[in-house]
Amino acid sequence: MNPGVVNLVEAPPELRTGQGSTSGVQLAAGRRDEAGLHMRSSPGGTQLALLGDTKPGEPLAAVIPLDDMAHDRLQAIERFIRSIHRQHLPDARLTAAQRRRLGHMLRCLDGREEHASHFEVATALFGRRLVSAADWHDSAFRYQTHRLVRDGLKMVERGYRQLLRARRRLS
Repeated sequence: MNPGVVNLVEAPPELRTGQGSTSGVQLAAGRRDEAGLHMRSSPGGTQLALLGDTKPGEPLAAVIPLDDMAHDRLQAIERFIRSIHRQHLPDARLTAAQRRRLGHMLRCLDGREEHASHFEVATALFGRRLVSAADWHDSAFRYQTHRLVRDGLKMVERGYRQLLRARRRLS
């Protein structure tokens, strides 16, 4: 299950404090499946899973499976709580550079799917002014395009799940 989704259940009576309810949180209409009701909060757009028969207006408690993604789940809960109180906490799973590179990878894969050459893909990504046919054989853009296609294919095969995990600080 995606660690960015906040899993919610009805709060047990002994844990209800009567303070800080989530009843004022705006929820977008969702869909129901065998796990429960899936919705998005507003503001913040946090993905929520109201497990079982949990209803949006009830006092809620977050459920965190104690697995190797518990840290990521805690971060998702913190983002949700801060959004309730109008405090923005950015999703730190990807840096801006990583998001940009992923976008380039997807565009490379789209070009590959349309049978575009690496030169055509590089021209679309970096512009005609920077990508020259005369210098293509030794161009840094050629090598970068090859790496983007290679890494994009790896991502499609098995690496996309890493996107769900938070970056860890080295200690």
